[in-house]
Amino acid sequence: MNRRLLLILLALSWLSVGFVVAAQDPLIVDATAQPSPPPRGRGPSPGSASPGHSAGLSIRLDLLIPTTELRPDGTALVDFVITNIGTEPITLPSSVNQNIGQHTAVLTLWLTSDAIRGQFVKDQQTGRLFKVEAVGTSAELYGQSDNPRTFTVLAPNKSIRVHASARVQLNPGTHSITAHTELGRISNGNYELVGTADSEAVIKTLSASGRTAR
Repeated sequence: MNRRLLLILLALSWLSVGFVVAAQDPLIVDATAQPSPPPRGRGPSPGSASPGHSAGLSIRLDLLIPTTELRPDGTALVDFVITNIGTEPITLPSSVNQNIGQHTAVLTLWLTSDAIRGQFVKDQQTGRLFKVEAVGTSAELYGQSDNPRTFTVLAPNKSIRVHASARVQLNPGTHSITAHTELGRISNGNYELVGTADSEAVIKTLSASGRTAR
């Protein structure tokens, strides 16, 4: 085999391997710069402490924490990884734009943890502080039925990764953190729950800004 043909074959082989690796990379949605989602009366439910999914949402949810050092405001960057474990493609909203028009689908992502600092407000009449039990939302992805670009079709065994902020202040130390997601549809102003999923708990040692966690 001459040298030129060998180089061509090696190049084709390298491109083929590179293509396969790229095809396995998860899709990525960057919601780190998304403004805090508007408050919702129903709020995200606390979520289950047990990993799994409901019948309407055949996915596996994983939580990744790229760095254990908290940001100066006490929050952390987190990744939510959603993998289709069903046998059919699923369609998920994937736009971070809160002003795309009339939303017809929304995917909500949030965390629960003993690391989350308690939120307190003052009673205007008594002056006493009381704890707010609302669960903060890390990210919301939106879809509009007449705009296909606001959705992602996820084939079986494929994943989408959502870069987000915890959006809640966390205490330094070793804590258990669990991710949750909820998919819903909106029709004529009514919200219909499609399904939910919960991740396995992740144990992390968080450090204050400027200090390194072990």
